[in-house]
Amino acid sequence: MEMPAAFVTAINAVDYEFASARPDAPVVPHVEKPQRAKVVRTAVAKRLARAARAVKLA
Repeated sequence: MEMPAAFVTAINAVDYEFASARPDAPVVPHVEKPQRAKVVRTAVAKRLARAARAVKLA
């Protein structure tokens, strides 16, 4: 085999994925994203609209 490190990494990744699908695997709770992203998107949208208006007037 030309790439033994890649082979070992691939085997470990597959083993991890199969182990995570077992019925007794630990459950990872779903975490809601904070509303900060919505605030940031709104602020960026307002600033972009303001810049567009400024460019349009110039």
